[in-house]
Amino acid sequence: MMPDLYTFGEAMALFLASDTDDVVTAKSFSRSTAGAEGNVAVGVSRLGLNAHFYTHFGNDELGTAILNDFVAEGVDVSAVKRVPEFTGTMIRNPGTSRAVEATYLRKGAAASTITRNDIDLEVIKKSRWVHATGITCAISDSAAGAVEHALQAARQNNISASFDLNIRRKLWSVEKARSVLEPLAHDVELLIGGQDEYEVVFGESDPRKAIEVAHGRGCSIVIMTNADQPIRFSINGNYSEVTPPKITAVDPVGSGDAFTGGVIAGLLSGLPA
Repeated sequence: MMPDLYTFGEAMALFLASDTDDVVTAKSFSRSTAGAEGNVAVGVSRLGLNAHFYTHFGNDELGTAILNDFVAEGVDVSAVKRVPEFTGTMIRNPGTSRAVEATYLRKGAAASTITRNDIDLEVIKKSRWVHATGITCAISDSAAGAVEHALQAARQNNISASFDLNIRRKLWSVEKARSVLEPLAHDVELLIGGQDEYEVVFGESDPRKAIEVAHGRGCSIVIMTNADQPIRFSINGNYSEVTPPKITAVDPVGSGDAFTGGVIAGLLSGLPA
């Protein structure tokens, strides 16, 4: 079955404190799966489209558990590679009464071994959309090379692509993020990120000017989020804003990925931009 979406990156085991909102005092944790690109793949799959997700898992039980989670969600993970390195992990509090604090166990993890040679160009050629994020660029230089390769392959084969700036400051410095992401943030159908991330990548603090910079770099649809503040977006230079509905978040982490998955699924389904 040809995938509607091809995406790749790190999927981690998430251990979420379940008896208190503080990892330090928690005695119980629930295990699930985390990771931006995988979240987008699941979102697209839940909206009725075919998603292909690629990553590396360790030869360990956590890798098997996460793999099973994706299979249960209907995401194609048939190409996932098992490697000697360990499966990455995130440990955090729910964020119900205090700010979310996440601890990563991912330096040198399995997904950091992804390289440009792992990108399946034949699958990309059969896909309708390629999605990548700045998080994958942060986990290793070789993974950043894979992002560059995948986005370039999408352009060469006239396949729509999206790039989520998605800067994780615990993974790298602002200076390093800008030096790596700025050369990648161009000529995509959809560029998405937070207002602070646009400022880091393009060095422009004025939101509308940052969006103009993105358009000037060949990005057709530019979306800028800012927590619960109005979402700024521009389609081929036509700027607008929309206030997001007031909601009670089930979990603040991953909400941006859910939004991105919805946007991609809508565009793939032919909904008007």
